[in-house]
Amino acid sequence: MDIADPEVEQLPGTAMPEFPGGDRYRLQSTLGAGGMGIVYLAEDLKLHREVAIKKLKDGLTSQNARDRIQQEARLLARLNHPNIVALHDVLEESRENGENSVALVMEYIEGTTLRAWMRERTPSLQQKLNLLMQICQGLSEAHNLGIIHRDLKPDNILIAEPPKGQPTAKITDFGIAKSQQLDEKTLTEENQLAGTITAMSPEQVQGRTLDARSDLFSLGTIAFELLCGSRPFEKHEAGALAMAHRITSEPHTPPQQAWPQIPEPLAILLDKLLAKDPALRPESALIVYQGFALLHKQGLESDTEDYTATLTDLFTHHKVKKRRRWQRVVAGVAAALTVGTGGYWGWKEITRLEPQYIAVMPVEINGEIRGEENAKALTKTMVRQALMNSVSQLKASALVSFEPKEGMDFEAQLKKLTDKGVTDALFARLECAEVRCEIELQRLGTADSQIKQQESFTFLTDKTQEAQYRTSNSAVKLFTASYQRNELKLVSMSDNDYGHYLDVLSRMEAKKLSEDDLNTLISLSERYPQNIYIYQTLADVAARLFVLSGKTNYLEAALRILDKVTEFGIKESEILHQKLFLYGLGDYPEQYQQLINKAEATDFPAAELFSERARQYYRNGNYEAGLKYARLAAAMNPSADNLYLIAINHTATGDYPSARLVLKQIISAHPEHWSSYSLTGVIELESGNFSEAEKFITSIPENLRGFRTKSNLGVAYFLQEKYSESLEVNLKILREIPNNAPALEQVAQIYLLRGQKEESQQKFYQLLNTTKRGFG
Repeated sequence: MDIADPEVEQLPGTAMPEFPGGDRYRLQSTLGAGGMGIVYLAEDLKLHREVAIKKLKDGLTSQNARDRIQQEARLLARLNHPNIVALHDVLEESRENGENSVALVMEYIEGTTLRAWMRERTPSLQQKLNLLMQICQGLSEAHNLGIIHRDLKPDNILIAEPPKGQPTAKITDFGIAKSQQLDEKTLTEENQLAGTITAMSPEQVQGRTLDARSDLFSLGTIAFELLCGSRPFEKHEAGALAMAHRITSEPHTPPQQAWPQIPEPLAILLDKLLAKDPALRPESALIVYQGFALLHKQGLESDTEDYTATLTDLFTHHKVKKRRRWQRVVAGVAAALTVGTGGYWGWKEITRLEPQYIAVMPVEINGEIRGEENAKALTKTMVRQALMNSVSQLKASALVSFEPKEGMDFEAQLKKLTDKGVTDALFARLECAEVRCEIELQRLGTADSQIKQQESFTFLTDKTQEAQYRTSNSAVKLFTASYQRNELKLVSMSDNDYGHYLDVLSRMEAKKLSEDDLNTLISLSERYPQNIYIYQTLADVAARLFVLSGKTNYLEAALRILDKVTEFGIKESEILHQKLFLYGLGDYPEQYQQLINKAEATDFPAAELFSERARQYYRNGNYEAGLKYARLAAAMNPSADNLYLIAINHTATGDYPSARLVLKQIISAHPEHWSSYSLTGVIELESGNFSEAEKFITSIPENLRGFRTKSNLGVAYFLQEKYSESLEVNLKILREIPNNAPALEQVAQIYLLRGQKEESQQKFYQLLNTTKRGFG
């Protein structure tokens, strides 16, 4: 039942209607009217006070209407809270026609609706937050009693404005409210959808079962309009059905678009309140209240700029640069303790961004591009790299590597990504004609295969560098504004240098990297120290060369470059993923721990932190803790890499049966996760199943076998007395790493067994000199 603004007065000379209780209450004027009822201002002759009386419109006598007003009376009788309009009395009368007349005598609020208040006032942010806190308290009381309002909107919140003091919010109109504790029939027989469409949650629009979080969605629409000055879902010209579609299927307007200066925690909270899935919203109105209260206390006596920066610093853990601001943060935190520690952490939880695990699908390109013979392939590589780099521009997001098997169709690729724990996929389609390309970017939901957002633009093929930056920045805009970092600024290379850069990218995709490629990137980083693309590629190339060779000098060369980026205006947070990845690969426990601590104070995805912890404990020999964190990471994101962490910790403890089960699961879901084949080979080798070890290791493409995997294969051959095969493998290792001790020992033994004493003696001497140097 709608309650209109109090601007409808009784016409002169018009008699007021009859109603039950006329001997005690005297009607004075009409306050408002809605679809079913009218609200009158009346005087309580007994207690000498003004009251509001709600009664059904004349002629509206259906059982459904009477049920609604009686339902409201029963619910209001259970509610006693300063932020809910109080029920004073229920007036009932049996008429001659056998029908019952019902009227509610309620607290009279001298003021206006929130809708009119927003229209007529210019409140401060503090006043807005104060009202939102009050609405949360009233809602919390109702929800604690199992009552869902179901029609929460600005018209159903009254604002009392005393001559002195702050405005008070009062929730009213519980006409279609529902008690979760009472088995009452649904009151929607006459109207299949009860409530106001613009105030409904997606689940209410769809007719699904509701809980208190449905009201929190409606609270989100109120908070959005109050704080941002516009509605999250603007009314659609096509009517209610189009609006219903928007609410259930289309994203709301980003808070930052409606109010560019909005403090980040408020923007995140609005996004969470307006989540389509109830499970992603805050758990209770109390938690939302505690968040608003914390922000309200911190914002007292703060100017807008300082207020915004203070909140952002506090909740995103950025360093505070101004002493005055820091003092305010400390004062705010001290005041916030009155909210309660549990409330503070509850607020931190609801303003935490949900982790995103993003994969880049193969780029689709049609048509021809004028230029070099491989211009089409280079353009495809550029676009793919730009999409991969865009993930580093998103908060709380991690890139998941993905290379589909040849011939795998689009739906099968998305299914594969879902199995890897990917939440979003980036896809690019290009239509090219000689000198220009039209590119369409899409953000896909892997769970439902639906396009969440898309964007397109045209670029000239001789402006590839500009296109790379625009592709990255456009991909970022496919995500909610709360996740977006600053836009990348173009740092151009010469055409010749950019060509070398693209050549390295091509060889990286083809897995044909060499040390020269790393040196090329180091040289480019010295010439273009502000180009972040170079640093991201540098880390990838160094990591791959290290994995294939075991040489730590590749990692050290890349880390030396990355340690200097802040001198050129690049924030460490922008290359944190790369440094953490490189330190995690090598033996850098102290630096790795420092970076982990920094990552925990940022928006680094939780699953990624758990997996990094698992790796750290594994390297330190604490396999029990490593297993614990690996399971936590896999629970949040069951990717192949996180499951693999479980397997290596099981293997380290000697629990081969458990490790085998996990590895079998990985290989079944991810048949090209070569690390799982390698680890299975190790387990079978140590279990004496040499032929099984050989089978798993040789399943790995030869060019993707690292030196440790090659060494294990050589051992598997040796123990099966396949000496020629073992010798061939170990000689290849020695060509790459001349003083590799295990390979030298294996080759020396094979020569000895084959009667090649001179060759055997030579290798044993080489092994002796190598181990002497190692111990010296």
